[in-house]
Amino acid sequence: MRYTLRYLIVFLMLFSFYNSKAQQANPTQIGAVKGVIRDTTHNYNLKSATVSLFKSDSTLISYQLSNNYGEFSFKNLPLNAKMYVEISHVGYQLLRKSFTIIDEKSALDLKTLIIAIKDNNLQDVEIRVAPITMNGDTLEFNAAAFKLDSNAVVEDLLRKIPNVTLWGDGQITVNGREVKSLLVNGKQFFGGDFKMATQNIAKNALDKVQVYRERNEKNPLDSTLTVNLKLKKGKDIGYFGKIGAGYGTTKKYETDASLNMFSPKMQLGIIGASNNINKTANNIRTLTANSTFKGLNTNVEYQPDFRQSGINQPNIGGVTFTYNFIEKPEYNKKSTLNANYFIQNRNNENVFDAQTTTSINATDKIFDTNTTTGNSVSTNQTFDSSLEFANNNNRFNINQSMSLNNGTSNNNTQRSAFNGQNVLTSTNNSKAQSSFNNKGFNLAIRYGLSPNYVTRREHRFNGLNANYRISINDNDNQSSNLTAFRSFINPASNTDYDRRYDTQQQSFNQSLLLELPNLKSLLFGYKNLAGFDLSLSNNLELNNNTDHNRVEDLKGNAYATNTYLSNNAKTNVVDETPGITLSKSFRESLSNRFDKNLRFDLSAKQRFIFQDNRSDKTQQNINRAYNSFVPEININYSNYQYGDFYRSMTLTYHTNIIIPSLQQLAPLTDSTNVYNLQMGNIKLREAKDRSVNFNLNHSDQKSKNTLDYSLNASAGIIEDGIIDSIFIDSQNKRTIYLTNATGNKYLNGSGYLRKTFKLKTSELQLSLNGGFNIAKNAGYLNNVFSFSNILNTNAKLSLNYTYKDKFATELGQGFNTYRSEQEAFDTKYSGLNLASTVSTIYNITKKFTLSSNISFNSSKSNSAASINFAIWNASAVYRFLKGNNAEFKFSAMDLLHQNTNIINYGGANSFTIGTQNVLQQYFMATFSYYPRQFGKKPVKK
Repeated sequence: MRYTLRYLIVFLMLFSFYNSKAQQANPTQIGAVKGVIRDTTHNYNLKSATVSLFKSDSTLISYQLSNNYGEFSFKNLPLNAKMYVEISHVGYQLLRKSFTIIDEKSALDLKTLIIAIKDNNLQDVEIRVAPITMNGDTLEFNAAAFKLDSNAVVEDLLRKIPNVTLWGDGQITVNGREVKSLLVNGKQFFGGDFKMATQNIAKNALDKVQVYRERNEKNPLDSTLTVNLKLKKGKDIGYFGKIGAGYGTTKKYETDASLNMFSPKMQLGIIGASNNINKTANNIRTLTANSTFKGLNTNVEYQPDFRQSGINQPNIGGVTFTYNFIEKPEYNKKSTLNANYFIQNRNNENVFDAQTTTSINATDKIFDTNTTTGNSVSTNQTFDSSLEFANNNNRFNINQSMSLNNGTSNNNTQRSAFNGQNVLTSTNNSKAQSSFNNKGFNLAIRYGLSPNYVTRREHRFNGLNANYRISINDNDNQSSNLTAFRSFINPASNTDYDRRYDTQQQSFNQSLLLELPNLKSLLFGYKNLAGFDLSLSNNLELNNNTDHNRVEDLKGNAYATNTYLSNNAKTNVVDETPGITLSKSFRESLSNRFDKNLRFDLSAKQRFIFQDNRSDKTQQNINRAYNSFVPEININYSNYQYGDFYRSMTLTYHTNIIIPSLQQLAPLTDSTNVYNLQMGNIKLREAKDRSVNFNLNHSDQKSKNTLDYSLNASAGIIEDGIIDSIFIDSQNKRTIYLTNATGNKYLNGSGYLRKTFKLKTSELQLSLNGGFNIAKNAGYLNNVFSFSNILNTNAKLSLNYTYKDKFATELGQGFNTYRSEQEAFDTKYSGLNLASTVSTIYNITKKFTLSSNISFNSSKSNSAASINFAIWNASAVYRFLKGNNAEFKFSAMDLLHQNTNIINYGGANSFTIGTQNVLQQYFMATFSYYPRQFGKKPVKK
């Protein structure tokens, strides 16, 4: 099977490559064209004119704006092909110029192109929709200029626009810049998930696609790209949704229904789903975003999860509501209310079987096996709402969430321990039952005052940011634990427990962050002070936690209170960090050419922490105070070269204080967990984590074949880190003590690289993302001090090819590794997990679609045999009725019947391998109907 899959991957790659080449009339695209736009009436070169480049068949190739000198240029164009440019500008007549590039050595110079002022008195004027226009700072694409199928959605239109890329993971980029926000008529559309708008809104309901940048007034180096979908008049009211049900072999089923209604001011969505095929959604957004009408995606979030542990049967429902008090909101004028209710009832059955190998010195190892079977039933409810208000210079946000979770669980665990000669030394079997009832409430209030430039000159008080948060939790848990420990070395240590727990935990946490971003004007007025800025901040956190624990043991025929574990404890922590920041900015720019910014922030902060622990147990009555200087340094640089690239870099230095908790200082050790007895250390000191972080982002602004990449890295040294000191006896019983040690170091990194190739009728995307973690961790094992050197990596390479709206395939190769070395013992553990995937969607006709997903998986470790298996899922979809609103789908899942859930991970001086139960082969038939309408239904006369 492995070789079959590899041959298939190679074949598809060659097919994609051949297809892309075959579509190019002239693959040698090395020509260029340039010109200058001039207004002779006013005698100046015209900047910010929209220049659109077309092929002779009116296919849009690219577009750009003329620079400060009226210049434009296009590169990488085909030779000996007829093309033309159209030049448009507000207040001017449309100008068209045809040309053919013959010479590859130098750019074809169209020289000066004269554009005439529009005469509003002309009667005999040809009315034509320009595909691209520039309206102030907003780039607009006119939907009517792009001819598509009558059932097309916004996503189909975006694929037709040059320099717009829809990535396989759902991300959208324009000229290489990532789109951070997608709006509909200036408002978020059902929570802001891109697919809700792009895969549901009909192209025929769309007037324009508007692209613009929004700057952060607090940080001029920061800007975000926003896309707004402007609907046609009368199309801003309607509904869309889905009703579906399916049944398959081995009694598998799924049902889901959703109805989403919208008007100029209101959005309302109702959704529900039930299945037993591991399709799990933990919030209402996941459900709504994956019940769309049409999309050419190989990556779907809400689908049967063959990697998920156990067999899950979720029943889900929810309501989402949005009301805009202002019909046409703007950045400085909006008033929006959002509310969501979500309920999930979940039944899970899980089987866990694993073996752990642990090094206890340079030559000896011990082993333990763990077999656990369990089931759980839970009901989770959440209600959240938010109010966003903006008026001129004031911004006010209120966000709240409430949660109610209750359920039961049952687990049976059998653990066995073996020595280095694989001789059984002890067993520990337990049966646990629990029920819980948890309630939570969170509230966040944010206020921001940011005067505009005019009022800043009139008032010395120029800005305030305030953030207040409160979190209240009330958790009740009742559980019982039957434990039987048997030693085959020292029978005298055999113990049996029948223990019951009644635990109540309450927490009340608050935080208040105040910032004065323009302290300089408040203290010194509008003196320049060499261009330096000052800001003041203070962060205050108040945390209150209360624990009531009642523990009972079976004594004879009755339960008696365990006086050691039964306890009432309360912890109060006050954490305050005042600080002052000195800033200096440098800027160099030329309109429509470049914009460079450099900013330095140096913050002096002092952190004060007061910890007060009160308990029925004398040893837990602990009061501590911490006081540390925690400076911060931030350096930000951005370089925006118009039409070429945008690059930003950030370098920061940060200090964090980690204080020991009450459970680390003086825990009450529960003896039922004989393989993991946790002890405390009253002498623990706070740990200090000093880190340096670097971030680099680059995005192409070129007309095609963009290259984007990002890199994040952080390195740190931990002083007085809280580490484990583990003692393992001959029965494999672990007693874990805590102590401080210096020497812990880490280096973490992550990043991505994306390259797109825009062809005539297709697109090829190359994506690489990954990360690594390198750590040097100190620890003791049986009184021997050692450093563990750890290296974990993960990466995924994917190749995504899309041909028109007919065919999409994604080839992927992912891997993750772990490696650990113990310096004192000279032992090494390593593991490797590989996944090769081929996902394909083929629209054979406008009504019939085939899709397939094949994943070959391999799991290896240095001390165990490799485990290989493949998962092949396939489906056929037929659309019918007017508008293709009805769908019949046949799914064949896990065709090879090989699915396995592999456990393979490593620790500081151990590694674990095993398996868990997972979803396996079934076949299912599903029927779905997609009701949808944009605009009021016409009245029949």
